[in-house]
Amino acid sequence: MLAALKRVNARLPAEESIALRVAVMVAVVVAGLAVTGEGVGGLALQLAVVAGIPAAFAFSHVTRHRDGFLLKAGLAVGVMIAFSRFLHAATGVGGGSLDQVQIPLAELFLWVQVLHSLDVPARRDLLFSLVSSLVLMAVAGVLSISLTYGVHLLLWAPAALAALVLAHRSELRDLPRLPAKAMAARANVALDVARPVALAIALVALVGTGAFLVVPAAGAARAITFPAELPHVVPSVVPGGLSNPSLGDDDPARPARRGRSGGKRASFGYFGFSTSLDTAVRGRPDDTLVMRVRASAPDRWRGQTFDHWDGHRWTTSPERPRPLRGPAPLDLPIGPEDSLDDAAQELVQTFYVARPGPNRIFGAYVPTQLYFPDRGVFQLSDGTIRAGVELQQGAVYTVVSRRPPVTAARLRQSDTPFPPPPSSFTARYLQLPTTPERVRALASSVTASAPTRYDKVRALERWMATHTAYSLDAPPLPPGEDAVDNFLFVTRKGFCEQIGSSLVVMLRSLGVPARLAVGYAPGERNPFTGLYEVRASDAHAWAEVWFPGVGWQSFDPTAEVPLAGEQGRHAAGAGLSSFVAARLPSLPDRAPETLVILVVAGIALAGTRRVRVLRARRRAARPASWGEAWVDRLERAGQERGRPRRPSESVREYVDVLRRAPMPHERWGDAVRIVEWDAYSGEPASDAERGAADAVLADALSSGAGS
Repeated sequence: MLAALKRVNARLPAEESIALRVAVMVAVVVAGLAVTGEGVGGLALQLAVVAGIPAAFAFSHVTRHRDGFLLKAGLAVGVMIAFSRFLHAATGVGGGSLDQVQIPLAELFLWVQVLHSLDVPARRDLLFSLVSSLVLMAVAGVLSISLTYGVHLLLWAPAALAALVLAHRSELRDLPRLPAKAMAARANVALDVARPVALAIALVALVGTGAFLVVPAAGAARAITFPAELPHVVPSVVPGGLSNPSLGDDDPARPARRGRSGGKRASFGYFGFSTSLDTAVRGRPDDTLVMRVRASAPDRWRGQTFDHWDGHRWTTSPERPRPLRGPAPLDLPIGPEDSLDDAAQELVQTFYVARPGPNRIFGAYVPTQLYFPDRGVFQLSDGTIRAGVELQQGAVYTVVSRRPPVTAARLRQSDTPFPPPPSSFTARYLQLPTTPERVRALASSVTASAPTRYDKVRALERWMATHTAYSLDAPPLPPGEDAVDNFLFVTRKGFCEQIGSSLVVMLRSLGVPARLAVGYAPGERNPFTGLYEVRASDAHAWAEVWFPGVGWQSFDPTAEVPLAGEQGRHAAGAGLSSFVAARLPSLPDRAPETLVILVVAGIALAGTRRVRVLRARRRAARPASWGEAWVDRLERAGQERGRPRRPSESVREYVDVLRRAPMPHERWGDAVRIVEWDAYSGEPASDAERGAADAVLADALSSGAGS
């Protein structure tokens, strides 16, 4: 049996190309760094990739001619140890999420690649490592949520393509040798490798860019599971309560922290992510990246709603959060005022937390399922979800929402008779304090000609867009004044809190149930990652209006997000030009024209050079004429005698130089006339004339050799 195993594991002929080994090694190391850069493995695996793989490739090259049976046995033991570690890590995955197995699985594959690098003697083994690096790059692409992956891809692609070219050249070397003259014509090895690599990169870039701009973005197709991860489990101070460490001393959970100071509010903390929202507060969060969202369509990432208004502050009606427990996916009950049918569109959103913030679970409305690493969350009657743990940097969770295919026509039809909502519902969402009469009068006059609830909302939005302005420099609210009245009739300047509050208050004065929602705007979509990059400055407040038979629908005079039923599919590269332009430095006024001229000139130069190359190839491919052969013999003779022909010299000028020295002959002029006649007259010289010219050249060569 031992002999049979040795025959099965017999080595193929060793690969002698060091360049091929280096190219494969670079591709494998870059792919390994791409995977470890996404949080796979620890310091030991990173060191194994950076130092272990190059050392293993060097060892494999040195031992490429040795019998590798014992080495293979040792590698098998190493693979079994790595696999046992994988099983241990997989059985320890918490939260019931199969998605969390992908990290240990990627770590296992990377350890196997490190071990395999010790035994790559033959070309086939190197190509196997190259394919493995492709798999690792695909794994890194799945895990990546930033542009760092693009850097690794730019490094990996040339190395991988160079390895393919070198492997092909190595395979050709095993074939019968070409004649020495043909081999000499291919002396520039580096250029022979660089040309196909550059051509392949250009072709892939061209085709990839075209596909990127045309193919639709990834959809929200159902999967077995979705990402969910907690880097650290830190229970909330009050189970079911709201916690927001980014608010510092204004953290709603601070009273329960036994007097510990929370410090100043973070620059990315939003005052609306609390138990109340004071419209008299001024100041906005900065542009810090707070989270990334993977979703097939934009939406408002809703956090919670406020229903009680006192003239300048919003609060939530007191209630006890309902605990929800169970494995992922956790089904989320919907409220009685929401209406979902089979036509509701599913939207899957994965949130990658980049900064610590509130323990709210954000998501598009209406959330119906949650993939969360902790088995317990808490739900309020308005659909707000609170985690029982703090959401720190690195936390990941997935929300599955179902959105009714709402269109303007459907919202207009919702005014048809429906059973009236419960009195508790209307009391909650029509509540108003003593509101100035001119606010009520304005709402009535603006919507006087609006036939439906939807048209009333749009009429108020249009009036506000015309008569008020969004401004971060809104003047402070004087003490004791109504915030909505001050915004609509005094300053007419404000930001989303004042604008959204005014829309809600005016709708309530018309008998339309409404509430204020807070969360984040969709953010900027990164066309390279497909993720929406949400910044602290995207913190937002908007109005939610209730429509019978439909449920709550968002409206926002300050931003445009299409209704769910009016959204179309967009290409994967949508927004590419604006995304890139926003990150380029400002260009001079004439820069576009200059750029166009340079591009046209570059294309012209490249085209001219290409035409010259093609002509040269055609000349080289056809048999040389008698005149070309005569001139070639003349040039070789001059080269051998120390006087090569200059590019600017004609044949006659070159002969005039040679006839003085070192190849004198009294009949050079006759020979040159025959050659010029043969080349330019359109009629070939006669055989006698050609013979005479050949005789002059031969005589000059013999006399020059003898001198």
